Amino acid sequence: MSRKRQQMQSEEIRNSILDIAQRIISEEGLEALSIRRITNEMGYSSGSIYHYFKSKDDIILCILQERYQRIIKSVKPVDSHLPPEEIIRVSMKSYIYNCLEWSSLYKAMMFSSSPQVLKITAVLEEGILKNRPAFRGLIQALEAGISTGIFKACNVELTAQALWSAMFGLLSRLIIEQNISKEHMDNLMNRQLDILLKGLCL
Repeated sequence: MSRKRQQMQSEEIRNSILDIAQRIISEEGLEALSIRRITNEMGYSSGSIYHYFKSKDDIILCILQERYQRIIKSVKPVDSHLPPEEIIRVSMKSYIYNCLEWSSLYKAMMFSSSPQVLKITAVLEEGILKNRPAFRGLIQALEAGISTGIFKACNVELTAQALWSAMFGLLSRLIIEQNISKEHMDNLMNRQLDILLKGLCL
């Protein structure tokens, strides 16, 4: 077998492990995931799994970094020249829509109190947002709104945390109440953002 073919096969196996792990987490939660469970579903030995990942925690970390981060990267507005309030509106709505596409995985990860998961998902600790690239656009929009006189002067990090938490509350209910129409979902998001942005504006 050629080296290129070996590399492709290795990547396929690695992705299969992550796919199975992600499905287990999404359907049954983090607690249901184990190396034994993966090996049983794949028909591989545990040694084969350990060839690709050091531990179950390593698999979880990879899912967070490779799969969950796709959601985070998708929230950047297409037009960076939008007014600050529109950047916030577009980003927040994009975040919710993308999370709903991965709702089972999102719920399993974001409602986990696992210390390892919280290293990546925690956002409320004071000073933590400087290490969260996903919040960079929100913080820049808030700073731009303040500097141009659109928004009131405020603690930008605290405001970003509060805005995100408010939208997270709505997202959580949308994930749980899955029978909400697209039209009503849009109305809920727009109304909540109207209220939140009004509190920022001078």
